[in-house]
Amino acid sequence: MERIREAQEHLKNEFEIYNNAAAKKLPPIAIDDVASLEVMLECVTRRESLGQAKKLGLPPSSKLKAAIADTLLLLDNFDIKVSKDKGAAESK
Repeated sequence: MERIREAQEHLKNEFEIYNNAAAKKLPPIAIDDVASLEVMLECVTRRESLGQAKKLGLPPSSKLKAAIADTLLLLDNFDIKVSKDKGAAESK
Protein backbone atom coordinates (compact mmCIF):
# COMPACT_ATOMS: atom_id res chain seq x y z
CA MET A 1 0.00 0.00 0.00
CA GLU A 2 2.87 2.36 0.79
CA ARG A 3 4.31 1.79 -2.68
CA ILE A 4 1.02 2.79 -4.34
CA ARG A 5 0.87 6.02 -2.32
CA GLU A 6 4.50 6.73 -3.20
CA ALA A 7 3.84 6.16 -6.92
CA GLN A 8 0.68 8.28 -6.84
CA GLU A 9 2.50 11.13 -5.12
CA HIS A 10 5.25 10.90 -7.74
CA LEU A 11 2.59 10.95 -10.46
CA LYS A 12 0.98 14.06 -8.95
CA ASN A 13 4.36 15.83 -8.93
CA GLU A 14 5.22 14.85 -12.52
CA PHE A 15 1.73 15.84 -13.67
CA GLU A 16 2.09 19.25 -12.03
CA ILE A 17 5.55 19.80 -13.56
CA TYR A 18 4.29 18.82 -17.02
CA ASN A 19 1.13 20.92 -16.76
CA ASN A 20 3.05 23.99 -15.54
CA ALA A 21 5.37 23.75 -18.55
CA ALA A 22 2.65 23.02 -21.12
CA ALA A 23 0.95 25.81 -23.05
CA LYS A 24 -2.29 23.78 -23.22
CA LYS A 25 -3.07 22.25 -19.83
CA LEU A 26 -4.14 18.64 -19.37
CA PRO A 27 -7.46 17.97 -17.63
CA PRO A 28 -7.36 17.06 -13.93
CA ILE A 29 -6.02 13.58 -13.24
CA ALA A 30 -7.82 10.86 -11.25
CA ILE A 31 -4.97 8.87 -9.73
CA ASP A 32 -7.19 6.01 -8.48
CA ASP A 33 -9.09 5.43 -11.73
CA VAL A 34 -7.43 2.97 -14.12
CA ALA A 35 -9.54 4.03 -17.12
CA SER A 36 -8.75 7.70 -16.53
CA LEU A 37 -5.02 6.96 -16.22
CA GLU A 38 -5.06 4.93 -19.44
CA VAL A 39 -6.77 7.81 -21.27
CA MET A 40 -4.25 10.28 -19.83
CA LEU A 41 -1.31 8.10 -20.93
CA GLU A 42 -2.75 7.88 -24.45
CA CYS A 43 -3.40 11.63 -24.51
CA VAL A 44 0.16 12.48 -23.46
CA THR A 45 1.60 10.02 -25.98
CA ARG A 46 -0.51 11.46 -28.81
CA ARG A 47 0.35 15.00 -27.82
CA GLU A 48 4.04 14.09 -27.86
CA SER A 49 3.71 12.50 -31.33
CA LEU A 50 1.84 15.48 -32.74
CA GLY A 51 4.32 17.87 -31.14
CA GLN A 52 7.24 16.13 -32.79
CA ALA A 53 5.48 16.11 -36.16
CA LYS A 54 4.61 19.79 -35.94
CA LYS A 55 7.80 20.83 -34.10
CA LEU A 56 5.83 22.24 -31.18
CA GLY A 57 7.69 23.18 -28.04
CA LEU A 58 6.03 20.70 -25.69
CA PRO A 59 7.56 19.81 -22.34
CA PRO A 60 9.27 16.41 -22.05
CA SER A 61 6.70 13.76 -21.19
CA SER A 62 8.79 10.64 -20.55
CA LYS A 63 8.77 11.06 -16.74
CA LEU A 64 5.03 11.70 -16.71
CA LYS A 65 4.36 8.66 -18.89
CA ALA A 66 6.59 6.50 -16.68
CA ALA A 67 4.77 7.71 -13.55
CA ILE A 68 1.37 6.94 -15.10
CA ALA A 69 2.53 3.48 -16.20
CA ASP A 70 4.01 2.72 -12.75
CA THR A 71 0.76 3.73 -11.06
CA LEU A 72 -1.30 1.65 -13.50
CA LEU A 73 0.84 -1.41 -12.81
CA LEU A 74 0.56 -0.93 -9.05
CA LEU A 75 -3.21 -0.57 -9.28
CA ASP A 76 -3.11 -3.91 -11.10
CA ASN A 77 -1.08 -5.41 -8.20
CA PHE A 78 2.22 -5.56 -10.09
CA ASP A 79 5.27 -3.77 -8.69
CA ILE A 80 7.86 -3.24 -11.42
CA LYS A 81 10.53 -2.26 -8.86
CA VAL A 82 10.20 -5.63 -7.10
CA SER A 83 10.32 -7.42 -10.44
CA LYS A 84 13.45 -5.52 -11.51
CA ASP A 85 15.13 -6.23 -8.16
CA LYS A 86 14.37 -9.95 -8.49
CA GLY A 87 15.74 -9.98 -12.05
CA ALA A 88 18.91 -8.23 -10.97
CA ALA A 89 19.40 -10.64 -8.07
CA GLU A 90 18.91 -13.66 -10.34
CA SER A 91 21.42 -12.39 -12.91
CA LYS A 92 24.19 -12.18 -10.27
